[in-house]
Amino acid sequence: MEELKYAVVDIETTGNGIKGNRITEVCVIILENGEITKTFTSLVNPSQSIPLYIESLTGINDEMVSSAPQFSEVAEEIMEITKDCIFVAHNVNFDYNILRAEFAMLDMDFKRKRLCTVRLTKKLIPGLFSYSLGNICTSINIPIYDRHRAQGDCEATVILLKRCLSLDPELEVVTEFLNRKSGAEYLPPHFKNADFEKLPKSTGVYFFRDKDGIPLYIGKAKNIKTRIKSHFQERSNRKYQLMQETHSIDYELTGSEFLALLREAELILKYYPKYNKAQKKVSRPYTLTSYHNQKGIEVFALHKNKIAPVSWMKFYTREEAISFLENLCKDFDLCPKYTGLQSATSACNHYKLEACSGVCKEGISVTEYNSRVAKAVDFIGTYDESCLLMEKGRTKGERSFIYLDKGKYAGYGYIGPSDDFNHPDEFRNFLVQAKTSSYADRIVSRYLNTKKNLSPVKLNSSEELVENDIWFG
Repeated sequence: MEELKYAVVDIETTGNGIKGNRITEVCVIILENGEITKTFTSLVNPSQSIPLYIESLTGINDEMVSSAPQFSEVAEEIMEITKDCIFVAHNVNFDYNILRAEFAMLDMDFKRKRLCTVRLTKKLIPGLFSYSLGNICTSINIPIYDRHRAQGDCEATVILLKRCLSLDPELEVVTEFLNRKSGAEYLPPHFKNADFEKLPKSTGVYFFRDKDGIPLYIGKAKNIKTRIKSHFQERSNRKYQLMQETHSIDYELTGSEFLALLREAELILKYYPKYNKAQKKVSRPYTLTSYHNQKGIEVFALHKNKIAPVSWMKFYTREEAISFLENLCKDFDLCPKYTGLQSATSACNHYKLEACSGVCKEGISVTEYNSRVAKAVDFIGTYDESCLLMEKGRTKGERSFIYLDKGKYAGYGYIGPSDDFNHPDEFRNFLVQAKTSSYADRIVSRYLNTKKNLSPVKLNSSEELVENDIWFG
């Protein structure tokens, strides 16, 4: 097998996270055929003050770097010395991304294949108490001098790499990690590639967990594996910290995107994960109300801050409300003028809706028009009834359901084709109860207001269910 050429790298920085972090020292050691062929090391002027805690850790202070070259002065040499090399570092994504950011500020594109000695050591030397560079070196007797200085850490990483290569003579593990399609180069240092490969390409919620199994982050996805991989590739301080703390990732399949949204909101409120943005209180919704005007016409209106004696529906964006009212006009032949879609007009002339033959231009009587409104109100009233919303299941033949108790999210469940289920009220045998929230209200509201051809299953119904209907059809 062709011998690979490695550029082992270590950098010290100002410690301001991935973004805004600047290099204070860099060391690059080239390893070819098991031998060191080149070494480059230099302090770097970061053009910013070095924090006291970083100075205490590394021993590098503002005075030491004041006369050092800026990164622009050493960039070409680093670019040249690492050419055609595998970029190697302990926790490689940190060093690599910091260097890439420095090059990007010079309008230079720095791209190299990456190899992480944390992940390599976990694979080839399993069972160590800790995989920090210091602990590994202590555990397997690697001398390390000048800890937290670029050259000292880099020399120790070179010895560690040589140890790993001696345990992988055919480079099978190295090749696996270098294979971009596997996604291994992006994985958190404590997360196994084998576990990543087991992730499903299905819909559900997923959990990033710390070493104690506590959720750090909860998300939802249509394709869990693809979404999780995208997290690994994001370059931000917050995502970098999340990756460093992640020791395991698991998931819960839902089959339904709608149910995944509800479960995500529910689980975030249950666990309050460290890296989820806090769910702020949902703003006051738009409320759909109705009243009779001076002509006796029943008129729909939207209110955001008023309490009305009659309230039909809630919308959390004006766009959702408008879309719903436009569909209401189409389905029940109502006048846009009297549904809050138009104002200051003598007759309807809505840009989306054909001019109606309604009450606005006395084409029909008030009584006839109000009967249309009554049918629309009856339709709207179904949104506040207790019902089941049927969705895709996790497997072929299975259906999921979302239980709405008087229009509020109250739980979910799954029904398979072989389950004994013939009547709507039997859903409680399969129900997992859930707590609602303002976020869940908003999710349900948006679903109900935008989903076309919605066919909720009403509860307390005397009708029997038959196979091949809404449940499994």
